Amino acid sequence: MSKQPTILDLDKVVPAERIVILSGKSIDVSRIPSRVTLDIAKDQDKLKNGGDDSFSAVLKQIICICKPSFPEITEEWIVDNTDFEQLIKLIDFVLAPLKERAGDESGKNEVSPSQ
Repeated sequence: MSKQPTILDLDKVVPAERIVILSGKSIDVSRIPSRVTLDIAKDQDKLKNGGDDSFSAVLKQIICICKPSFPEITEEWIVDNTDFEQLIKLIDFVLAPLKERAGDESGKNEVSPSQ
């Protein structure tokens, strides 16, 4: 009797669609490449401390997320097409899934008050 193989089909793991509309462009930010996630994790301390180059680093990560659906995007394009409030909202929106995931991960190791 042979056992059936266990298959993990990662092609079926599809994130919820998340779209940013900016300057008439519809930018799909649904999929965050692993490279961006790993870069954010690697640079976490630098980003938290707000060093001189931290803002530029965040913009580069945003660009990597946006590029598949908007290949022409650059740091200059983002800065030229947003005011400061829009820029902050863009960053918050694009990185929200990573922040939510980080919050979920940190909560796994905590003991709830009822335990």
